[in-house]
Amino acid sequence: MSDRRRLLGPVNAKLPAVGISSDLSDKPATVDKKRNDEVRKMFLKSGLVTNANGSAYLEVGDTIIEVSVFGPRPIRGSFIDRASFSVECKFLPYVTQPNEITFNGKATNFNNNGRPSLTNIEQKISSYLETSLLPCILLEKYPKSTIDIFVSVISTNSNPNSNSSLLNLINWIINCSSLALVDSGIELKDIVTSGQVKLNQKSNELTFDPIYSLDTIDNEDSIDCLVSFMNLRNDEIVGFWVEGKQEELDETIVTQLIDGCNEMSKQIRSNINGYLLSLMESKSN
Repeated sequence: MSDRRRLLGPVNAKLPAVGISSDLSDKPATVDKKRNDEVRKMFLKSGLVTNANGSAYLEVGDTIIEVSVFGPRPIRGSFIDRASFSVECKFLPYVTQPNEITFNGKATNFNNNGRPSLTNIEQKISSYLETSLLPCILLEKYPKSTIDIFVSVISTNSNPNSNSSLLNLINWIINCSSLALVDSGIELKDIVTSGQVKLNQKSNELTFDPIYSLDTIDNEDSIDCLVSFMNLRNDEIVGFWVEGKQEELDETIVTQLIDGCNEMSKQIRSNINGYLLSLMESKSN
């Protein structure tokens, strides 16, 4: 008589041929190095969330982001001549939020649905995303509707004490959200892409997509800048965020920062365009 209290495997089961794992303790840790004018390689994928109108997944370094777009969905109530738009960014519970010590990013209260409310950092990210993405959407095409974007930060190597790593994370969230909007089929004026640079004021050296880790210490003589663009509309700026110890930013520094962010955003835009073209070719075949 078989034991019904246990879940037995099939009779003809075979043990997998697993090799001996290598000892990683003796191997030195590898550091992801790149040129100052180089953007890290990224992995893009759209259409992963089946119940959403559009979705996108992005990996770059240790940062993993998933974005879902719902809408346009009809709403009840009085008639509105253009769609409403909202963005919500959430970190998974185990993910350390960048600069959470400064902004006290711990959710201590709950909303009306009983869910933890957004932390200060999540609110800042959501507000920047909404401000940057709103100009590119043709809201007047969807009256009496709502368009909602939900961002999930699955993993990040952000420094919890760094302002600059926060801007780097937002940069990749913007680019992933733009791909999700394209996947949703919502009519857009342009695809919003971002760039984030770090300027060392002593050496006047500009670094694209600077890499941060838990042991990275922000340089007091550096300025971090994040700028979002609609490149096809004469490089129109739709979002601007700068962090640093500089009390007054003169025109020369601001121009240098914007030009660097614009060049990086165009590199990312080229990668997104290449992905969309390859996606269309695979569907046509």
